[in-house]
Amino acid sequence: MVKRICLVAVPVILSLILAVWVFSDQGGSASPVRGTGDLDGDGRIEEYLLADHRLRVQEEGQFIWQSPPEWSVDHFVLGDVDNDGTVNLAISLWKTGSFGEIKPFWQTGEDTSYKNHLFILKFTGDTFKPVWCSSDLDCPMVSFAICDVNGDGLNELVVEEGRYRKVRGNKYTLDAAAPLRTTVWQWEEWGFSRKKASSSPEGSF
Repeated sequence: MVKRICLVAVPVILSLILAVWVFSDQGGSASPVRGTGDLDGDGRIEEYLLADHRLRVQEEGQFIWQSPPEWSVDHFVLGDVDNDGTVNLAISLWKTGSFGEIKPFWQTGEDTSYKNHLFILKFTGDTFKPVWCSSDLDCPMVSFAICDVNGDGLNELVVEEGRYRKVRGNKYTLDAAAPLRTTVWQWEEWGFSRKKASSSPEGSF
């Protein structure tokens, strides 16, 4: 089981993350970001490359997956975010539509909102499959990490959140001038619940 222990305060962790990633005005990576992992446990290392808001994965020199063109990917993290003993691919992305092809009964009419989402994927059977995909996030993610914050043996999702700025119609982007806040989330069977934190109440997404 992959565990990452946070040995420093959460704000320090996030400042280190921000020092590595270069962000565009939408909150994503303006410079290529790379990562490696063996998410399917076959002993062959996958290489992850995020460039131009598109995430591509290759194994032994062969491309095996890339994010759909309708996703504008900000950044990604590899980690066991749902604490099931396997490493996930967690992606922060922007796209049109709060929901997928199947919409809840209360959603009527065309779904045209363009906001930030968090998608959790797993690599199995030579492809990436969704574990959990959020609808529009209330607050856009500026950065995030997967680690054990409190030393209880379970990973948390540590997020630095910003605010939206309306561009036009139902399209939003990250408000670069807005203040940021740090929140900590725990996987709870199906979705994340926010843990108690100063200056922010408990919630879920």
